[in-house]
Amino acid sequence: MLISPRLARDTLADLTGDCCLPLDAGQLIPAKGQFLPHGHVFVGDLAVRGYKDKGRWKYDDRDIRRVGQALSAVAIDTGDVVEAQVPSRRYFDDRETFDDWSRADWRRTLNSWIYAAARRSRRPESDTAAKDYDRAKDYDRADDFDFLDPEGADILDTGVTDVWSSWYEIGPCGLPGELTFEELVSFYGERTIAGTYPLKLLTWSGTHWVLPRAYMDMLDRWQEKDRALAERARICTGCRRQGSRWAWRTPTPTGYVTLCPACSGEIFQTYQGHLHGVAYSALRRTHHAVDYLCSLCRESRASVWDHCHEHGHIRGPVCASCNAFEGKGVAFLRRAGSVQHLLECRGCREARTLPRRHHLDVVLEHLEADERHGRCPHRPHAFHREYVHGVHRITLSCPVHSSPSSQWTKDVTAGERADLVRTFVDMTLTGPPAD
Repeated sequence: MLISPRLARDTLADLTGDCCLPLDAGQLIPAKGQFLPHGHVFVGDLAVRGYKDKGRWKYDDRDIRRVGQALSAVAIDTGDVVEAQVPSRRYFDDRETFDDWSRADWRRTLNSWIYAAARRSRRPESDTAAKDYDRAKDYDRADDFDFLDPEGADILDTGVTDVWSSWYEIGPCGLPGELTFEELVSFYGERTIAGTYPLKLLTWSGTHWVLPRAYMDMLDRWQEKDRALAERARICTGCRRQGSRWAWRTPTPTGYVTLCPACSGEIFQTYQGHLHGVAYSALRRTHHAVDYLCSLCRESRASVWDHCHEHGHIRGPVCASCNAFEGKGVAFLRRAGSVQHLLECRGCREARTLPRRHHLDVVLEHLEADERHGRCPHRPHAFHREYVHGVHRITLSCPVHSSPSSQWTKDVTAGERADLVRTFVDMTLTGPPAD
């Protein structure tokens, strides 16, 4: 019998009430209701497969009970411990590609928490960097800053090496800088790895940090199983070619599938724009987006009809990844073909405008393209500070220099914003067609 994630969580929590492992049954309700692209959720080293039923993710009740019984039988000897190999910078030095960062690696994750906590514990020096990251994150420009941990969540390196290099030095309590274990727990005690709380088992032996041997063995098994599932999910189900991590993985009404662009092009129709100007309300029940190839990336099977929420007109069929990417602000506008796609809405094209949610992004892109810090050739980072009495106050920051003059503000009125949007749309309509 298929059950909801919430019922699965409650069932697992009941079955593991006496488990000696510090478990989080809430792992069965992934962030934003989405499963990992390989279609499984791990609790300990046990994978639970997710199933799509009527468009909703569910679990098999038998799988949940099997996992619960297995976990409740796990024995952890806290006297049989092994060095945890933390803190250690070597888990960051071997990164090469995004695939390397996104692979399951519990030691690297644990190390990232420790070094990030060391930075967060040093106030007020880290406040400025943290605020800059938060502003960058709002407009999906966090990748421009080289200070993310493997989960993209915390500060690692803002380039201020003359101040932070000393924070790598291990203090008398075995942690970087002046970080205490209590501070580490306050920052990351609620974080989980494989559905478990590692900081609840991490202890200081007097010379190094240790974890129970049985627990470390479990994390090693989880790591290998997760990587194996991820590798399997890279293989196209049509031609058996192997792509990069998650590149060809597409959610469908029945679950995830892996299809390369060539196989997707053979199986699904190419959208020809023949529904231009049709109202979404009149279309969604008579035409199915899953019959088409995504009109934005042209590589994956579409899952939804993208439409303008202000005018109600269809833009085209898009995959889940491209549909989510529309909310990435300036990054979406910079992507080839994205603005042309927005203008597939007849209402936006006739009014020579874009949806209001993109107006401020147009302003930020314009300022980053035109404004400079003196003679510095680098594009500044632009962040929206406030909107008062019809005026947007934009803060610009030079990514290279750190002098007081490297951060300045620019005021843009609502009228100037409207003019910039119209000019931006006109340039798009008169420019060369997207590839």
